[in-house]
Amino acid sequence: MRASRWGATCLALAAGLVAGACGGDGGGGGGAGGTVVVGMRSDFGSFNPVTSSGQYDLELMNYALFTPLVQYDEGLQVQPYLAESWEMHGDTGVTFHLRQDVRWHDGQPVTARDVEFTFNLAKNEQTASLLGTAFLAEVDAAQVVDDYTITFHFARPHAQALEDFWWPPLPRHLLENVAPAELRNSEFNRQPVGSGPFRFGEWRANEQLMLVRNEDFPEALGGPAAAERVVFRVIPEASTMLTELITGSVHVDIPLMPDQVRQVRDNAGTELHSFPGRTVYFLGWNNARPPFDDAAVRRALAHAIDREEIVNALLYGEGAIATSTVPPWHPLYPDVAPIAHNPEQAAQMLEQAGWTDRNGDGIRENARGEPLAFEVLSSDDPLRRSVVEVLQNQLRQVGADVEIRVMEFQTMLQNHRERNFDAVFTNWVLDNFQVAAAPTALFHSREADTQLSANRSTVRIPDLDAAIERGTRATDEGEQRAAWQAMTEVLQREQPVTFMFWLNELAGSQASMGGVEMDPRGELRSIAQWTTGG
Repeated sequence: MRASRWGATCLALAAGLVAGACGGDGGGGGGAGGTVVVGMRSDFGSFNPVTSSGQYDLELMNYALFTPLVQYDEGLQVQPYLAESWEMHGDTGVTFHLRQDVRWHDGQPVTARDVEFTFNLAKNEQTASLLGTAFLAEVDAAQVVDDYTITFHFARPHAQALEDFWWPPLPRHLLENVAPAELRNSEFNRQPVGSGPFRFGEWRANEQLMLVRNEDFPEALGGPAAAERVVFRVIPEASTMLTELITGSVHVDIPLMPDQVRQVRDNAGTELHSFPGRTVYFLGWNNARPPFDDAAVRRALAHAIDREEIVNALLYGEGAIATSTVPPWHPLYPDVAPIAHNPEQAAQMLEQAGWTDRNGDGIRENARGEPLAFEVLSSDDPLRRSVVEVLQNQLRQVGADVEIRVMEFQTMLQNHRERNFDAVFTNWVLDNFQVAAAPTALFHSREADTQLSANRSTVRIPDLDAAIERGTRATDEGEQRAAWQAMTEVLQREQPVTFMFWLNELAGSQASMGGVEMDPRGELRSIAQWTTGG
């Protein structure tokens, strides 16, 4: 799963690196280019295309530190990048021809051997790679033709095959001696040697990350970045972050809270960025633990949740109720009604499932006298805390005793990955713009027993597997539409997780900045063009 978007005071940054960045004039290096200061709610996780899964980790790798094989244009169509051209072999494979002017930041050339090396790592079960499951599940093998040509063979025909390759290669010469099982813990992940428009500079955990312009980035791919440096500061408090944006101490505020939209929009010195996002929020049940191993209980609790109230009251309308991993803006969005808010029906279903208030304390018990009590994990950002508090109250109304456990995001993510939870309120960010990747990684039974896989709710539903496989393999649009409709119907019926809402992506920037463009491709997608001077 991709990690959270929601994440200090002005830090004593490395001498000379960001002189002026903490002042009130937003200068940060002075003039066009200069040093761009970005405020983030939480720290990054790691930078390794095979093992990283955080949303902003991946955006920073794809748009700043590394060079993906392909990129997307404004119409969300796949375009050449590291791969300057390709030939499709019907529906059996594709051959990529790589650029010969892209180099690793240590000077070595990026070659097809690096691409093959990265592919093999992603497909190795010991790396537990989201890249392997979310992108490359339908790709069977890679074959190097020469230093700058590589052919991929598909396991079977599948839709939108080029979207499998929106990822950058790793440097083989630096990582070939790292055992796949140890790749996730490699020192490289916190001191990456990339190939993109920015080089890695310095990283202080939970304080700041600095990137430095790569003067050697090919002109054909946009050339060196506009800014000399970009500094990401970790500022957990949303109100502090907004104050620093308005006063000019930071140039970009990511992400903005829904209740801050009006302040940024109405301020002449700041600019609001709001656009349909790829982030869906859900309440994940641990299907391997009682009482969530019973679909009737999951379905009953879903009926108890009033998502419309949450969207209106907590998101200020900046979102939409979710029914599956297919976003409302996607042409294959299924016409399936979300499970209805109906507390009376929820109570009735819990009674039928054997959960009754046997001692009159307002909490239901089963026949063994065990209470309907469980813990919901949440990260510590204000929006999530507010949502889980509303959930706690709504579920209490039907006799469920919910304890909220709030923790720092990376800690919550670790508990989620290790399946150490009853329920968790979290999010999933679509890895690309095809709809097949997310359900395969999240819900397919073949991922249920894989350690550290994205199927952290341990979902095993044969009807769901069948719908996902049908949608993944379909090349006809009508067949794809029917498959994702069927998948969504099963998700609503079985509630292996309870989908909550799609949240608009929200960010703020200083109006004087240049090059800041944000859209469903991500907040950081134009970071190489950002300047402080308009």
